[in-house]
Amino acid sequence: MNHVMKSERCSDNRNTRRGDGGSQSAARAIAVLNLIGRTPEDLGVREIARRLALPSSVVQRLINTLAEHGFLEQSPNDQKYRIGFSAFQVGQRYLARNGLQEASLPVLRELAERDQVNAFLGVLRDRRVVYLAAIQSSGPITINSVPGSTAHLHSTAFGKALLAETSDEEVARLLGEEPYVALTANTRTTLAALRPDLAEVRRRGYAVCDEENLVDVYSVGAVVRDAGGRAVAAISGAVPRHRLAPADMERLCRLVSAAAERIARRLGAGAGGTRPDAARPRQSETSC
Repeated sequence: MNHVMKSERCSDNRNTRRGDGGSQSAARAIAVLNLIGRTPEDLGVREIARRLALPSSVVQRLINTLAEHGFLEQSPNDQKYRIGFSAFQVGQRYLARNGLQEASLPVLRELAERDQVNAFLGVLRDRRVVYLAAIQSSGPITINSVPGSTAHLHSTAFGKALLAETSDEEVARLLGEEPYVALTANTRTTLAALRPDLAEVRRRGYAVCDEENLVDVYSVGAVVRDAGGRAVAAISGAVPRHRLAPADMERLCRLVSAAAERIARRLGAGAGGTRPDAARPRQSETSC
């Protein structure tokens, strides 16, 4: 049985006409880039205009400019548009400059190749988790999430790990109005349902998602800290849920927690990859 890990689509119905003192043309161009970047299939001018509630003539001018500078490129088969090479170059510069990719990829590859765990790296941006890396193991889960795609905070393990770093007030602001999107029957769709999970993350140092984002997927997430003890990213490891014994769950918790600590040490954090004032969980607290 092949279990597919689907990438999450996020809403693109943001108001691109809001007057906030910035350039309307720049805001619209960014909206076009965001829409095309978050959509798996190539998009035509009319579809882009419909989704962004903009005139087709305006969208065509924006696309012409973005394509001229390499941020979009046109498919030779159907005249639709996709992300271009210049956007890829900008993204690569982001990864290279923040050091996360260099510190994380060897550890994540070890999780995938040696431990047979699908491994992810993400950061909190614009009330979502943005994937910086997604590494496929040879196990039965296929990963469709790619760098640059996004996932929900409330339903993913690395999302909950990042949420647990903030106050209850900030959690409520980041998640917005209830009910939250229900990805599965197990998804926590209210703040009241999510609070106990976040309390456990703060106590144990890692988050667990038991079929909350995808059916038959069990994942564990933990934050990655820099030399100053700040949570700058989070990783998660995912495995098939069926036939998963309690011992396997505990092993995944240990693997992901240890991987996050190793990445943190590569970024200059102290032993345990924790804040300087944070005590490491006792051995009895490290099980799922």
